[in-house]
Amino acid sequence: MGQKDCKKERIAIALLILIAAALALYILLAPSAPCAGCNAIVSFVFSPKSEGRILSLIGSASRTIDIEMYVLTSNDVISALSDAQKRGVRVRVIMEPRIEDSRKQRVFEQLRALGIEVRWASLSYKLTHSKFMIIDGKKALVGSINFSESALNSNREAAVIVEGEKVRELAAVFEEDWQKAQAGAKQGESS
Repeated sequence: MGQKDCKKERIAIALLILIAAALALYILLAPSAPCAGCNAIVSFVFSPKSEGRILSLIGSASRTIDIEMYVLTSNDVISALSDAQKRGVRVRVIMEPRIEDSRKQRVFEQLRALGIEVRWASLSYKLTHSKFMIIDGKKALVGSINFSESALNSNREAAVIVEGEKVRELAAVFEEDWQKAQAGAKQGESS
């Protein structure tokens, strides 16, 4: 092989290395393709002692609070919801009517008296065991935490706060459940 051929071979190898390096650099630096939910921000909330975090979340609402809750008996949460409603936040609550808790009817009536929109969960499900809250359609708390004194301050509970586009899916479920829910003042009554 002559010097000319050797030189051409070195140039070809150098070009291949340069092309491979450019491709590798492009792969490393190119923006990633957008994907559903990739913009989600997730943080964890654990009980006991989650009450402050929940109250802060309620306090952060500027437009809407939508809650679907199996047990809602915490006076501090009820007070925070009332404060939100007074500052112009639309508050809607779906409660489960079929749990054995003498406080549920009192809480339902108390929320309604405070100007909060409240409905009994649909009887089309065996139970509505959901425990979630959506703030301004942009942030959601989802997990095992009921809004009761024991769940907020004594039990081991876990939830996540999700921020981002994926919250819209949960908001759609809430809207569907809100439409199915019963607006009656007494459990099982419709109006």
